[in-house]
Amino acid sequence: MSQIVSGTSFPAIKGIQAEAEYFIVMCPLKRLTKIFTFDEGQLPVEQRAQRIINEERIPDITNYILDNRDDYVFSALAACISGDSEFIPIGDSKHEQNIGTLFIDEDADLFITDGQHRNAAITEAIKADQSLGNESISIVFFINKSLEERQRIFKDLNLYPVKTDSSLSITYDDKPDAILSKTIVFQSEQLPKLVHMEKSNLGPRSKKLVSHSALNKASKYLLGNITKNNYESLIPIATEYWHEVLNNMPAWQLVCEDRTSGGDLRDESIHAHAVTLHALGMLGSYLIPNDPDWQQTLKKLSEINWSRNNDGWNGRCVNNKSMTNNRKAAELTCIKIKEYMEVPLTEKERASEQQFKGNKYD
Repeated sequence: MSQIVSGTSFPAIKGIQAEAEYFIVMCPLKRLTKIFTFDEGQLPVEQRAQRIINEERIPDITNYILDNRDDYVFSALAACISGDSEFIPIGDSKHEQNIGTLFIDEDADLFITDGQHRNAAITEAIKADQSLGNESISIVFFINKSLEERQRIFKDLNLYPVKTDSSLSITYDDKPDAILSKTIVFQSEQLPKLVHMEKSNLGPRSKKLVSHSALNKASKYLLGNITKNNYESLIPIATEYWHEVLNNMPAWQLVCEDRTSGGDLRDESIHAHAVTLHALGMLGSYLIPNDPDWQQTLKKLSEINWSRNNDGWNGRCVNNKSMTNNRKAAELTCIKIKEYMEVPLTEKERASEQQFKGNKYD
């Protein structure tokens, strides 16, 4: 029987780390606001063991929960108990001693050490969908840690964060644009030899030409708004377009045939860089709806001098002999590609080109 008269309790599993006990519990989401009532963010930095909550992050996480109501996933929260607590095992055997109930005194303070944004977003999501309240999240509780120890736990838990590469994230994502771009690659015989599905920053030794994140973004430029309602109908359009581009890029075909590598092309030319792929996506967004013979028009791609030494790229995607990758660079590169191919510029592109030439010769 627990000696704690009043408080809260959780089914728990006991573990040992660094010779200290910790506990893993399952907490109903609706109880989070009741157990984590103390806001450390009101304290000076030296008196807390947590960063100030970034309110701008909360809506994104909340929307993630609500938009993925049937398949959202959260890792465990980490928290510290400052005050009285007691673990009562269910029995005396080796395994039974590690399974039981964790009792926490009502006067104890519970501090979130890792996961405060998840906690805040869950609270907001429950306001919109009360059925979430009966679902649960795991919490790892550390017992009776001093402020200095809690600060160290926060530091250690965030010491080696590794952000998932954007290409791999898109490859594993189930958003419509991600499904579209990876379907284009996986259903092709040639594109898997050109597109790296896991890394966005391709080194000089990489055999791949471009990253999945680059192709994904270029496909957004090509197609515009990609949604659950239209992505399936857009896959054949994007597939045909990118294969037509490939067919008119002799250097890309050499990569497919293992006669050169993407790294070699990146050193010499602009068409093995994301910015040019983005520009080609912008080109397609104009050609497909405006040029009935766009497949024939794309044959002119093979006549373009893609070398970095071509002065036509200076100030557009090449600056001081280095590649520039942003939307403006892609737009200016697309304009130059159109000029080389004798494709009409839009009114907006003409204005951008006039401004570019004015700035260039000022």
